[in-house]
Amino acid sequence: MTTAAQHSIHYQLLEPAHLIPGKRHRYLKGLLFIVHQGAGLLQLGPHFYVLGKDDAVFLPADTLFTWHTVAHSRISRLAFSPRLVQPRQAGLLTAAPLLLAGAARLANWPSTHPANAGHELDWQGAYGRLCRVLHDELQHLTPQPLTASSKAASLTKLQQIMSANLVNFALTKPQEAEFQARFNMAPADFKRQAALLTILRELAKTADLAQLVQSYGFSSVAEFEQACAHWLAS
Repeated sequence: MTTAAQHSIHYQLLEPAHLIPGKRHRYLKGLLFIVHQGAGLLQLGPHFYVLGKDDAVFLPADTLFTWHTVAHSRISRLAFSPRLVQPRQAGLLTAAPLLLAGAARLANWPSTHPANAGHELDWQGAYGRLCRVLHDELQHLTPQPLTASSKAASLTKLQQIMSANLVNFALTKPQEAEFQARFNMAPADFKRQAALLTILRELAKTADLAQLVQSYGFSSVAEFEQACAHWLAS
């Protein structure tokens, strides 16, 4: 893995066995997330956006956001130094086959995997060239804004339904098949993880844990704790 101190482009493969809740951040670098498998959940302000296979989203420097990685997903994360030219608005990157293919190649690069941590990547060789190709390709793409008023323009109907109600969305049979193909999991598994994220976010605001967990579909605090043990890394 390249390091932010050494190089102007830093690549990271997110491949957790468990749900990884995110925290609100502002970065000095532009960030590119590309989903290869599973799902990522992006929060901008009060709005959530569900991203699935072959979705790419760019967040310019100083964007306040939260990113949650759903269990068993595979996601590329690239950070670009502010010295590099890059888009100035956040949004989805559509019609970007070269970007997707390049990120998939990086995701399969042997040294990006945890088992090979500490192995020096050749920035002057093929690895570095591929990172720079992705930056070059980024310059030819215009992010489609992600706002409450433009969801229809940038998200599929399925994503709109999910993003509007993360825990209790309802799908038709064709949409369930689309969901499986796009996110490689059962809708119930996504809803359970979304419920955990929502509860964890609201824990500090309530004194009645039992009522909170029941409002998100858990029969008891014990069932909530079992779900935490199953889906969360700790």
